[in-house]
Amino acid sequence: MARVFLIATCIVLLMIGSFADKEYETHGHDHHHHHDHDGHDHHDHESHKKLFTGEDMDGSESEQHEKLRQVAKQIDTDQDGQISYDEMRSYTGERVQEQNNREADELIATLDPKQTKKITFDAYVRDSFGDFDINQLAMSDKPDPSTRETRRLYKVDKQKWEYLDTDGDQSLSYDEFRRFLRPEDDEELGKIEINSMINEYDQDNDGKLSNPEYLKMTEAETGQAESLSRELDVNNDGFGDFQEFTNYYLPSLVSTVDQETEHLLKECDTDKNGYCTPDEIVQAYSSFAGSQITDFGADLEKSKEEL
Repeated sequence: MARVFLIATCIVLLMIGSFADKEYETHGHDHHHHHDHDGHDHHDHESHKKLFTGEDMDGSESEQHEKLRQVAKQIDTDQDGQISYDEMRSYTGERVQEQNNREADELIATLDPKQTKKITFDAYVRDSFGDFDINQLAMSDKPDPSTRETRRLYKVDKQKWEYLDTDGDQSLSYDEFRRFLRPEDDEELGKIEINSMINEYDQDNDGKLSNPEYLKMTEAETGQAESLSRELDVNNDGFGDFQEFTNYYLPSLVSTVDQETEHLLKECDTDKNGYCTPDEIVQAYSSFAGSQITDFGADLEKSKEEL
């Protein structure tokens, strides 16, 4: 999960206040690609906040730590009491993929309640953009920053939809819709997504965003202007180019899993021997409770029997 993939305006606004998400944002981005303009997040991060102290609604600190210890035992596939990088990475990859699939399944169920095996663009727009006036999104003038960004999101969604809608019936099959939700897994969809971001705010048409241009983009996305970070501007030339934007906003699943694994291993490997023990993982409770490896803490809300 992500991060954060900052394209989705309201998801970013919801996540920015969550302690769990701030923990995750310290080493990654949110890569959830469904734009929740209606103000609801399909994953309830807010309900997991208290897990960071080990004191959620359903258990004491010791109970939460014991649940995390059980998760650690699942990660330790050879049961030698030490979790290697490969074991951590394998488990993280499985959990991230499970979460992606679950989010897609939930959204499909919402958008196609009659199980017609098709998702219409109208249904997607109603769910994603709510009561926003679609006619206003089609206007060519320069609106306020927030409306401008919502318009951009609508247009890029429509462009991606039309690319996948090969028969032109304004509907996508379930498999096509899953591709739509994950542009990082499709080269052409990724190009459409990143080019939309750059072209919208590239005032001098040089194919990249300067810091002033990026400030306008981030202000439109979140209401708060942010400068180009070194994490995005990797070559430190003062611009964000196509490849840098792709790496930052649409990292591949492999890259996401690698980053998460490296972060978690760094947090728990206190003796720097290249392995993590269950005890070390429990000591790094907040990092794991805010990670995709525990579904942002949702796994720690389960009963011991469910783990």
